[in-house]
Order: sequence, then structure tokens, then C-alpha cells
Amino acid sequence: MKYFRYTLDDLEKSSDRKLFNYITFFAGGGGSSCGYKLAGGDVRFVNEFQQIAMDDYLANFPKTPHHICDDIKNITGKQIMEMTGLKVGELDLLDGSPPCPPFSMSGTKQKGWGKEKTAYGMKQKNIEDLTWEQIRIVGEMKPKVVVCENVKGLTMDYASEHLARMVNDFESHGYTTVYKVLKGQEHGVPQKRERVFIVSVRNDVLDAIGMPFMCVSSEVFPNPEKEFVDIRGAIGDLQQNNANRVEADELITAMSKGAKWKWLIRLEKNPDRVMSVGDDVVKPFYLKVIEHRKRMREKIKGYSNPIPDAKFSFFQSRRVPWNQASHTLSEQGLMTSLAVHLHPEEDRVFTTREAARIMTLPEDYIFTGTLNQNLARIGLMVAPLCMKDLADNIYNNILKPYKESQQ
Repeated sequence: MKYFRYTLDDLEKSSDRKLFNYITFFAGGGGSSCGYKLAGGDVRFVNEFQQIAMDDYLANFPKTPHHICDDIKNITGKQIMEMTGLKVGELDLLDGSPPCPPFSMSGTKQKGWGKEKTAYGMKQKNIEDLTWEQIRIVGEMKPKVVVCENVKGLTMDYASEHLARMVNDFESHGYTTVYKVLKGQEHGVPQKRERVFIVSVRNDVLDAIGMPFMCVSSEVFPNPEKEFVDIRGAIGDLQQNNANRVEADELITAMSKGAKWKWLIRLEKNPDRVMSVGDDVVKPFYLKVIEHRKRMREKIKGYSNPIPDAKFSFFQSRRVPWNQASHTLSEQGLMTSLAVHLHPEEDRVFTTREAARIMTLPEDYIFTGTLNQNLARIGLMVAPLCMKDLADNIYNNILKPYKESQQ
């Protein structure tokens, strides 16, 4: 899947082909929908529980026929079918990206499971269980294919039992389920973004196209590209964009007021390798301070001035060179306060338009919130070009052959 740029109009023209229909849960600002529309998908229903995210979605896709802004727990398959006119088994693809903080490799992992926490701006409990709400609706609607996206951490040892239960429960409804971690930079995304995609195909669909269960994974998941676009290829031209410059200066002003600023400005510009504020600035400084205070203690009896701890966020803040793909953009990492994703040659995080390019959103994507809200929205999205690559395979190797078999 090669990197390319596109517009909202391109999306609508592609979606108008109506190669397959889909519904999507945990839709956010529409990252998944961009991918499905690029692959020829026709959206029938959208669910998102944050109004601000739904505002973004509808601003970009005003022709969306049906949507509900509410907790998925309050939605049923019957309700969706009544709204859309779909019958049991008619839906081509059911998509969802359940909240991922419980499985994040930088999060609290099992320590935070089963507890109430604030995630995506709202207090929620047991958000690691929301996949089962998607599974519930799968059982009610019986779509031909199901796609469930989550963070790579779900495949780690600490979450392996949870993932196994997800697979088993999808399969209990009559599906063959496979999963794979896809790397964004190998699928047209200028970002080292790794996400697990769980794909379930209804068993009667496999029977109809004559596909053995052991072949599903190789047929569903796209092959990786050997060449990938770097940061310069994605956003280099925006250096000359006046609107982008205005926002860049706004970010610099906001970040200059933060506690991390004095460390951040010491980090080398235009580096030839990935550089960390923690490893390349803070750590060397602290080592010098420790050595100095050690000498002072030897000279002055009773000298014990404490050394403050360097915060973990220092070690997350990185400046990636122009000739590499960006690190994984995240909701918090794009915030001016945390300042994780640093521009290759400026003391700031990426602007909205730069981050949107790196996430492979449409060139004219419409944002409806504040600067930080917009940046957070981008960090939460599924990268469209990665989803398109997967959706193309699902259509060409599963849905299209099935439709042909039924004629």
C-alpha cells in the first residue's frame, strides 16, 4: 500500500461505488471510515459515545444516514437493523475499535482493569470489556465479516488470556477468527504505528467461497510494503504553508510556558537519529549533577541536597529525523503539555495539519474542536491508509467472491 494524499471529495466518489456496506462502532472522528470509503465501503450506521468526536465525524461525512451518539451498551442489533433496514446476515462488515488504555504498553495493564477511570474525557468502568459489547451485536446481526482493531499490547503476555477469550467468543457465534499486528509504515502510513486487527469471517461465507479456515489469515491480511514514506515526504511541504506556520508559532508559545521547555530546547535540531529529551538531555545533565554533589559531599560534611527525579515523560519525548517514519502518534503525546512527538527541527509538537498528514487523513479534513482537542482526536484514530489496505483484501478475497457465489 503506497502513501498517497486525497480529499473528502475523493472519499465520497470512492464510497459511491458501494462495493460493500459497513457499520462502525467507537468511530471517533472517522479514521476507520476514511479507510473503508477509500476501499469502496458504504456506511450505513455509526456509533460514537463522545459528542465532540461525533461532531467531527458528521462535519466530514454529513451524508451519513444513521448515527447514535451514546454508549454502545445502550445499543442493540435490532435497533440498528430497524434504522437501516438491514436484516440478520445482510450486513457485509461490522467494524469497531474498542477503547485501548487497558492494553496500552505504556499503561497500567492489569492494575487498572475493572476500575473506574477517566478515558477519552469521560469516567468509565471496565472499558477493557467493551469488545464484548461488539461481540454481542455481532451475535445479533450476524455480519459476514467483523473487524476489531486495538493496540499491540493486546497481543502481549499480560493480555494473552483476554485476547484468547475474545477470539473464542467471536467464534462461538459461527465465525473463524484470526488476528495480526500490522505496522503502519508497511501499509502506506508515515508512522511506526503498530495495531492488532482481529478479523472474523462467518463460517458459511468461507464455505460458499471454498476457503479453508487455515487460509483465512493469509488471504485477509495485506502483504507489507518494503518501501515507506518518511516525515519529510509526508509534511515537508507544509514548512512553506502560512496557515501551518501560524499554528506552529501558537504551539511554540504554548509549550514555552511549560516545565519541560528548558529541557526540550536543548535537544539537537535536525538529528541524524531518534533523540530523546530524557536520554540525550536530561539523563546526561543529571549524571553531571550526581557527580558534582558526590564531590560536594566529600568536601562538605553533612551536604545532602536531594536530586529530583526525572519524570518518565522526559524519556517519551522524542525528535525523529526527517528521513524516518514518525513514532506512533497518541492522544496524550500530541498535547503541548506532554510534548512527546517533537518536530524534526522546531521546539514543538506537530501541528494539526502535520499530524493529520502523518495519520493519513484527508487533506481537507474538518476539525471542530480546540487545538488540543483536535490533536487528541488525531492520536486516537485508526490510520486510514492501513485500514484501506486491509479492507481491500477483505473485499477482494472474501466479500466479492461471496457475492459472486450467490448470483
